[in-house]
Amino acid sequence: MAQACDDWECIVVDDGSTDATWSILGSFAAREPRIRGIQQRNQGPGGAYNTGVSSAVGDFIVLCSADDVLLNEHLARMASFIEAEPGYDIYSTNGYFWWPGDAQEPFYVPGEMDRVCSLELGNVVHRCFYSVGAAYRRDWFTKIGGYRVGVYGEDYDFWLRAMASGARHRYLPELLSLHRVSRTQRSANLERSFRSDIQLLTDLRSAFELSPENLQEIDAAISERERLIAGVGSPRARVERSLVRLLGRRRGHRLMAAFGHLVRSLRLRRARD
Repeated sequence: MAQACDDWECIVVDDGSTDATWSILGSFAAREPRIRGIQQRNQGPGGAYNTGVSSAVGDFIVLCSADDVLLNEHLARMASFIEAEPGYDIYSTNGYFWWPGDAQEPFYVPGEMDRVCSLELGNVVHRCFYSVGAAYRRDWFTKIGGYRVGVYGEDYDFWLRAMASGARHRYLPELLSLHRVSRTQRSANLERSFRSDIQLLTDLRSAFELSPENLQEIDAAISERERLIAGVGSPRARVERSLVRLLGRRRGHRLMAAFGHLVRSLRLRRARD
């Protein structure tokens, strides 16, 4: 309701919640006709997304999960970007990780993704773009059959299948949303997330006729996830997760990288001595 853009509809899917979601939604919908609620038995995120998108009337879809926040300028800036860069199917931006304690940190740090650009399927295979608040043409939902229900990582799966089907991506280097990070969200289970990626990439490999380069990229990404799974329970991984919680994702990772560099240097020096 605080969005600078006025031309929107907000569809809220109550996916079998057991709290006061439906009554709270009703109080907002009574005051704001652009807000519409749909109540259904629990089907998981994929089922909720399918219900919401199928009910939408706009040309573009923006998903906002329960743990995400679209900043006030988000829809207005996305609408302007789509108008300035026509002909693409998926539009994404930068945004903030919102850590416990209100600390915020950009997903793409300065120098990493500072210009308007497009990512290809191979890029997304290795690392999904920051997709909170990403806008995509609604007809792509129909073209690829919506979100797969029961899939862990249904949003990543959707982007992979859309881009493998020919959807074109465009990126706006502006910080326009927040992704709340907590220990209770599904993605906090690193091993399950990595195993899900492997399954999604394996499914992608078998479902689409991909170029040899894309097949090599998928194989490399699967091998990378397998190495990450092997390291999830290691003492180093536990230390790194503790540092990330204390210092933030990038500072924690950088400190661990610096420590690893120091250890390797000491080993080399000892070997020479």
